[in-house]
Amino acid sequence: MVSVLPVGWMSESDLLRGVTAVACGAGHPVASLLLREADMRVVRVVDGLNCERLPTGGAAGVVAGSRFLVGSPEVLLDHGVDLSAVPPMETNDAMFFVAVDGRFAGLVLLEG
Repeated sequence: MVSVLPVGWMSESDLLRGVTAVACGAGHPVASLLLREADMRVVRVVDGLNCERLPTGGAAGVVAGSRFLVGSPEVLLDHGVDLSAVPPMETNDAMFFVAVDGRFAGLVLLEG
C-alpha cells in the first residue's frame, strides 16, 4: 500500500504521477509498486525526462515540465529545498520526501 500526502498546492494524483514517473525513469526499485498504486487509483503515469538516481540515494527528473526531486529530507536540503514548515518526524527508508520545482510538495509512504 502507498500513502500519498501532498501539501495544499499539489493534488494526490499529481504527486503520485510525478514520483512514479521519476522512479520508473530512474530505474528505482520501488517503481513497480508505485505503478501498481497508480493503476489502482486510475492515475495515468506519463514518461519522465532526464530521470536519474542520485548518488545520495534520491532520484530526480522532469515530469510535465516540472522538476521532481524525491528522497530523504537530507537529499532535499542538499538541493536547497526549504523544509522549515515540515514538522519534525522520524523518517525511514519507506518514506519519500518530494519537492517540485524547488518547493516541498509532500510525502509518499510505502506501507505494508
